[in-house]
Amino acid sequence: MIPDIYNLQFVPFRSDDALLSVIGRVDVASTADGVVLRVDCAKAAANSVGGLHGGALSTLFDVALHAAAREGLQGEALTISLDVKFMRSGELSSPLHIFAHVLRAGRTLATCSASTFQNGRVIAHATGQFMKLQ
Repeated sequence: MIPDIYNLQFVPFRSDDALLSVIGRVDVASTADGVVLRVDCAKAAANSVGGLHGGALSTLFDVALHAAAREGLQGEALTISLDVKFMRSGELSSPLHIFAHVLRAGRTLATCSASTFQNGRVIAHATGQFMKLQ
């Protein structure tokens, strides 16, 4: 379930990331349970039929899951696996909200889960594992 996105305080996320700037405007908010990315996709994030490109959404999942893992591991982390399940097409015309949270964090590994919502519906789900960098 997605947090109440209307009461979150979103701030710009990593303006130094060239790939994210091609995908679109990305803002982030923290919740008690994880992080939420709000994404306004650019036309460059389109696939061949005009919908959201699966690679763009996979990148956004990696970014959101990584942010959650960093909080869970209390330090920098490296992605060691990412599994994405697409459930319906995403649109470029409506914002995406990606909610990511930690399922389990140990001393060196974290397993995280995320769902992408658009217009109140889940369009994709992902899980990832992250290793804490020493």
